Amino acid sequence: MYDATFADMRHLEQEMLKIVSYFINKLEPMQHKEFRNVFPTVDRLRALKLIIECEEQYHRAKLELAFAYLECFEHTCDTLEQQRII
Repeated sequence: MYDATFADMRHLEQEMLKIVSYFINKLEPMQHKEFRNVFPTVDRLRALKLIIECEEQYHRAKLELAFAYLECFEHTCDTLEQQRII
């Protein structure tokens, strides 16, 4: 279970880095190749922070939704309704 969790986390990190890299490369104007990495025009850490915050909000919303469904499931007495909730 833990190995799968770490693998999912690494996959998510790689996916977020690809997304951030894509948008940074799209937003940065074409500069001379020697100066492009020395003088970046986009704040890379801020962009990474923003995407991590958005990902956290997304997962928190999913967790709240799962808790709401769990609460509905626990308060339902009819087995047919419980199966529909599942």
